[in-house]
This record gives sequence, structure tokens and C-alpha cells, in this order.
Amino acid sequence: MVGGLLIQKGDQKAEIGKSFLEISSQLSHCRTVLRLFDDLSMFAYSKQYGLGAQEEDHAMRCLSILTNVADQLYYPCEHIAWAADAQVIHTKSDKWWLYSTALWGISLLLGILRSLRVLVLLNRKMNDHCKNKQCG
Repeated sequence: MVGGLLIQKGDQKAEIGKSFLEISSQLSHCRTVLRLFDDLSMFAYSKQYGLGAQEEDHAMRCLSILTNVADQLYYPCEHIAWAADAQVIHTKSDKWWLYSTALWGISLLLGILRSLRVLVLLNRKMNDHCKNKQCG
């Protein structure tokens, strides 16, 4: 963000802004490369979770399974996009970056919905507890 703001200023600040943007780009590439090794741990987590038999709430189970599916699909799409950019494979990376970004967004949205569901369930539990205990 700072890099983008400094580029708009012009003069010597623009050069500093370009440096910040280059650092940001390199850190982004670093995070992408490090995620190349997350597949196995994500697969192990998804396999352990399975179909969520331990979840009491059906909506929580569905949201968790859909999140796991989105996450499992995200990694290969990002890997293909990265490999295309690195010219390891010969395909256009644009569509793969689009797919990975869409899956990442879906995963985030499902995580938000899951968190909202947790809040609803906790609120219900608190209301039930207060009704039984004559809370204030």
C-alpha cells in the first residue's frame, strides 16, 4: 500500500515506492512457494475430518465439508498457476490464478458463514441456559 502511495507522489519518492512494491511482490512469491508444501497437511486434515461425523450440527458439518473441498481444490490450482508463471509447464497462468483466487474467496466466505453459525449456536445455548437458570 505504501509503495502504491509513494509512486503517485513522483520524484524520488516514486523510486522508494517501486522498491516497496518489489519487496511486496517478492514476499508474495515466497508465500506462494511455501504453500507448495501445504498440500499433504491439508489432505491429512481433510481426511481426518472426513464427513464430519463428530459435528452435532448439520449446517456446521456441511459448511466444514464445503470449506475442505474448496481448500483441497485451491492448492492444485495455485500450483498450476505458479508452475505456469515459472515456465515449468506450458499453459497460461491467468485462468489458474482466477480459479485459485475464486476458491480462496469461497473458502473465506464459508469460514465466515461457519463462524456466524457458531455465534448463532452459542447464542441459542446461552438463551436456553438463561431460561433454565432464570438469568437476569
